[in-house]
Amino acid sequence: MPLVPPVLFKNRHRIGLALAMSVAPRVKLMERLSNSQRLLYWTALATAVLAMLPVGVGAVVTTVDAGMAFPDWPTSDGQGMLAYPWLKSTGDAFLEHGHRLAGMLTGFASIALVVVAFACDRRWSVRWMAIGVLLGVIAQGVLGGLRVVADSRELAMIHGQFAAWVFSLMCVIVVMTSRSGRAQVSSDPAGPSVFAWACLTAVTMVIQYTLGGLLRHLGHAESWLIHPWFAVVVVCAGLATAWAARSTNDSFLRRWLLVMLACLLLQSALGVATWAVRYGYPQFGWMAIQQTSLQTAIRSLHKVVGMVAFMAVMLTVTRSAMIAAVSRRSSTTWTATLPAERLA
Repeated sequence: MPLVPPVLFKNRHRIGLALAMSVAPRVKLMERLSNSQRLLYWTALATAVLAMLPVGVGAVVTTVDAGMAFPDWPTSDGQGMLAYPWLKSTGDAFLEHGHRLAGMLTGFASIALVVVAFACDRRWSVRWMAIGVLLGVIAQGVLGGLRVVADSRELAMIHGQFAAWVFSLMCVIVVMTSRSGRAQVSSDPAGPSVFAWACLTAVTMVIQYTLGGLLRHLGHAESWLIHPWFAVVVVCAGLATAWAARSTNDSFLRRWLLVMLACLLLQSALGVATWAVRYGYPQFGWMAIQQTSLQTAIRSLHKVVGMVAFMAVMLTVTRSAMIAAVSRRSSTTWTATLPAERLA
């Protein structure tokens, strides 16, 4: 008996053509979905990168105390946002209006992110996070405006603190729309303990970030005493999280733990440098000289890296939470399938 019936052998070309025609639409659909996912990923990444513009310029604005270069908002010296001759301005006005323009650009990018998220991703979690980013950017702009109108340093601090949360949410979307982020999360025995330590690290990071804001914006005396030493607590919490995750099988989590630790250590080193250029170390013969370019650069970089470290901690919490949730569901399912006599 022949392995292939004669009828099939004679019509093999037609059968192959029919199979190819039936598979082609599915291939095109997969390509279309892949292109849509790439578009969303690059849009989210561009939004997060653009957000670093107002973050960086805002850090310099706070360092040189240029937040009140204009007494009005949303206008600048009575002129519209795009009508003001920004490139002809100098000093504090150049910095503050540049900060406003960068915030406006981030707002446009956030609108594009919402549109692309609804067009390219069916996951409502991603859509709601994109909406959250847009609302956060709007709220951030309003906070900045109210800070000017009320001439309030307290609002300036809230404005700076809230930016870290909005930027972290942007980066969570970047991760969730990336190829690694879309991959299915597997159960991991280390997941719950890593999540617990990551949450503790996040709490210490929020406290440290708040202490830094109080010191930077308000010159808070207690923060001046606590903030430098509390950095040790944050680093220790980060190291404990990494130690808890030493046996994890999630390569994505391991990578972000390394990023988190690198950011925390770099931030600590910048904290030492910031103290040197801001207050000096008189006991070692190092005196600080105020209002120098080096001081402005190091203090501003300390703020920016602190926000990146904050983001890295929040991404570690998000990923470990996903792993812990899958691990708990797997454990519950396994227990439910055990025979009654084994559960007795």
